[in-house]
Amino acid sequence: MYFDTNDLDKYVEGKKVSIMHGGDIYRNSIQHDFSVNINPMGMPAEVQWVLTEAVFHANKYPDIYHERLVEMTSGIFNIPENHIVYGNGASEIIMAICHSIAPKKVLLLAPCFSGYETCVKGACKDCDISYYSLSEDNDFEIHHDILEHIQVVKADLMFLTNPNNPNGKLISKTLLEEIVSACEKAGTVLVVDECFLALTGEERENSLAYDISEHKSLIVLRAYTKTFAIPGVRIGYCLCGSEAMATSLRNHLPEWNLSMFAQMAGVECLKHMEYIEDSAKLIEQERRYLTQGLSRLGAKVYTSDANYILFKCSELDLNKKILEYSILIRECSDYNGLEKGFYRVAVKSHGENEKLLSALEDLLND
Repeated sequence: MYFDTNDLDKYVEGKKVSIMHGGDIYRNSIQHDFSVNINPMGMPAEVQWVLTEAVFHANKYPDIYHERLVEMTSGIFNIPENHIVYGNGASEIIMAICHSIAPKKVLLLAPCFSGYETCVKGACKDCDISYYSLSEDNDFEIHHDILEHIQVVKADLMFLTNPNNPNGKLISKTLLEEIVSACEKAGTVLVVDECFLALTGEERENSLAYDISEHKSLIVLRAYTKTFAIPGVRIGYCLCGSEAMATSLRNHLPEWNLSMFAQMAGVECLKHMEYIEDSAKLIEQERRYLTQGLSRLGAKVYTSDANYILFKCSELDLNKKILEYSILIRECSDYNGLEKGFYRVAVKSHGENEKLLSALEDLLND
C-alpha cells in the first residue's frame, strides 16, 4: 500500500511539531522550505533518471564495499581508497566517529551544527564537552585565539564546520592549517565538516581534503545531500588521514549501509561536477539579493559565504507566523550561543526568494 507522507500528522496526536534541524514538512502545510539548505538548482536530471533505473536493481544486495564510489572519490582527491569511508548520510559517519574514538573530552564551537553534540551525548557516556564561543560582534567568525583554546582544552575530539553553520562564514585556509597543527600538538582528532563547502564556489582554495594524507589525525566529512539536492537518498563520506582511522570507522558502521539507490545516484553525481560550479554562481547571486532584502526590512544580517543566511530580528515568533504563508524557516534558539530572534534561511531560486521577502515584509511591517 502506498503511504502518503501527509498522513504522518495522524501519528503525532494531531499536533504539528517542529524538528529543530529543519525540514519538518510532514507536520506542516509547506510550499517553500527555507529551513534546509539544499542546492537551489535541484537534483540533476541525470541523477533522477538513475534513481528511477535503480528500482530495477532493488532485488539485489548493493555492493558492500561501495567499490565504484570509492574508486571515483579516490581519483577526485588523489587519496588511497582505503582512506575513504562511505555512510548513509554524513550523520551516520558522525555517530561512527564518536563510537570509534570514544572521547572523554570533546571541543565544539558555539554556535555550530547541533548534530555533533547529539552524537557525542548518544555515543560517549560521561564525555565532557567544552565550547569555544563565537562572538556576535564579530559576525560569529573564528579567530586565532582558538589555537590557544585547543592547547588548553586538549580534547580527544574536535568538530569544526567550514563554512560554519548556522552563520555560513568560511574559515581561512591559513587559519585552518594552524588549527590542524594545534590539534596535532594537543593530541586531538580533528573532524572538519565540509558538507556545504562546494556550494561556496571556493571549495578548492579552502578544502583540506586534497592534502589530508599529510595529517594522520584529520577527518574531512562530506555529503551529497546539499550539494546535489538528494537529502532523501542519504549518502555521505569521509576522508581519513590514516588507513587505521578509516578501518576503525568502518568497524562501527553496519554492513550494506548504502542502498542500491544511494550507490547508483552517487556514482552519477560524481560525473557532473560542472553542475556544482553553476550552482555556486547562482547561490552567490541570490545570496546577495536575499541579504540586501533582509537588511532593507530591518533585520541584522550576518555575512555568509554559504547557501544559507543567519539573521536576527525583533519578532520572536517569526518562524510560526510565516507558516501562514506556507513557508518554513529555521528558528535557531536551540543553537548553543544563540537566543530567540535568530533565524536561518536557505538561499533558493529567485522566485522563491522573492516570495520569502514578500512574506517577511508583510509580517515585519505589520
